[in-house]
Amino acid sequence: MTKVVIAGTCDCPYFARIELLADKLAQNLPRFNVTKVVKQPGEWKDFTNWVAKEHGWNVTKSPVVWRELLDQGGPGTLIGGSDEFQEYVAAYYKEYSSMTTKEMCDVSGDNTAFKAAEESEKRAEEEKRLPPSTILVIGASSPASVHLLSYLALHGLFGPNQYIQLDLYDDCNADLLHCFAESLLETSCGMLSDVHVVHDLVPSLKASKQIIFLDVVPRIQLGNEETASSHIKTTVPPLDQRKFEPRNQWLRRRYSFFSSIGLLVQTHCSPSVRILVAGNPGLDAESIKLASPINFDVAVLHKTTSPRISARQIVGLVGPIVQRVKASVAANLQVSTHDIVDVIVWGNVGSRTYIDLSQSRVYRRRGVDVGLTAGPWFSVPTMQAVRDTKWIYEEMPNDVFTKRSNVIPRYHGLSHAQSMISFLRGWWTGDFITKDQIISLVMASEDWYGIPKGVVFSFPVIPSTTCTWAVAEDIEISQPHGSELENCLKDVLEDWAVVDPTPLDAFIESRRVITKTEEGSSQAEEDEEM
Repeated sequence: MTKVVIAGTCDCPYFARIELLADKLAQNLPRFNVTKVVKQPGEWKDFTNWVAKEHGWNVTKSPVVWRELLDQGGPGTLIGGSDEFQEYVAAYYKEYSSMTTKEMCDVSGDNTAFKAAEESEKRAEEEKRLPPSTILVIGASSPASVHLLSYLALHGLFGPNQYIQLDLYDDCNADLLHCFAESLLETSCGMLSDVHVVHDLVPSLKASKQIIFLDVVPRIQLGNEETASSHIKTTVPPLDQRKFEPRNQWLRRRYSFFSSIGLLVQTHCSPSVRILVAGNPGLDAESIKLASPINFDVAVLHKTTSPRISARQIVGLVGPIVQRVKASVAANLQVSTHDIVDVIVWGNVGSRTYIDLSQSRVYRRRGVDVGLTAGPWFSVPTMQAVRDTKWIYEEMPNDVFTKRSNVIPRYHGLSHAQSMISFLRGWWTGDFITKDQIISLVMASEDWYGIPKGVVFSFPVIPSTTCTWAVAEDIEISQPHGSELENCLKDVLEDWAVVDPTPLDAFIESRRVITKTEEGSSQAEEDEEM
């Protein structure tokens, strides 16, 4: 089987003549195949240069025709121009062209108009095609990064037609990042445009649509300071025998790191950029004392990027702790983890937190002691489902932060990555995957629940399908609950005192005044009774 290639300019009347002649043959002869190459007059010279380089034929005039063998392959055979092709067709197929000059010019005019319209459509499509959006991952050598990056490369983040470019940054583990990048490119994931290992953050920040902070500025183990600059675990003594740098010294180093990057964000990033601080949740035996101070990091970024970047666009992740709490409660109730919803974690993530199950519910509860059961749509309050409420206050915190962490010898980042994926997907598409109507998020307070305005705290928020959220402001706060929130607030302010002790001093003074007032009231009541 042969294929005839007819190439010419769209305004050439001789190309129009042999084009119609070839079409007639293709319609009547089932084994006669035609391929047309239509060029603009300005493109013809470049095309003839390509023909000369590819086939070795020195052609200059339009049109040009050659024949190729489809079954056998090999080099094509040059037929020639318009006259040569008509002679070829007359000799082999007894077909002739009877077009007049006027008809040839009319067809060439139609070809010119069609070519112009076709190129206009292509330009419109190219303009509609969105360039890939950049996601910058800082601290990308974290174990959670492996799972996070593979998901983003496969599924994207911003929509079904929005490709992504991943920029990976970690000044201590560049070689590992190059391995990540090569592996991602080898997978040929459908939503991945490119992967870059960056050393200069400025170009990436200028293009970034989403920035993710993972485990950065690790806490230094005293006597083994070199581990702070390496992600590779070495043989070390048991965790309870290790000594780490003082927390205030660690926070100062983190302040220096996040403030320097925050200034770059404030200078170079788009005002619409979104930033997620995920850190290291510290939920395994190796890093239980190394949990990232998420509230502190978010507060530093708020301070250095304001007012260019809205505080609502810089948030901290609480999901790994919530997942751990759900797993603990699910084990106690003998249900699946995804059947526990609306768990709230208040406070200072990475330090002092308060687990609140007052709004939580459990689905698909089964068992001889349960009583009424129903379909998967039916749920009951978790506080009612738990057999012994003392377990919630006395044993559950230890189970969440100590027992389960000791069972996991090393941090692999699966739960951490899943929490990031769930939140980022909901943040950009409105699909938060889970059945939760309340999630927890580290964000700047607006005088919610007695937390002073501007203080970064973990709050319960209600996600929306419009990619936004609102703080759940109707949760009833009991006296013990309020005391726990005050302790968490004090812990947040103690961390921030490394930067500015004024808020902590103001809080202590306010508590002193309240205490004196309460003592005075008690004394007055005693005097009245006497």
